[in-house]
Amino acid sequence: MIPTKSYAAQKAGDTLAPFNFERRNPGPHDVEIDILYCGVCHTDIHLVNNDWGISVYPMVPGHEIIGRVVSVGEHVKN
Repeated sequence: MIPTKSYAAQKAGDTLAPFNFERRNPGPHDVEIDILYCGVCHTDIHLVNNDWGISVYPMVPGHEIIGRVVSVGEHVKN
């Protein structure tokens, strides 16, 4: 497992606060990325606020990332 630091909302409308969790180790079809920067878009804000009634907490928003590839699984081709 990979210890990971992030910012998360614990409930709808929460302020993002430091949050630690563990990610699984990368598998043969995975690319591991060291995330350097992350953007939070308008959709992320809707999800943090549970505006659409589908959110699951704790939630780490942000899917627009810039990073560095640090490992590639043996079955990754491109």
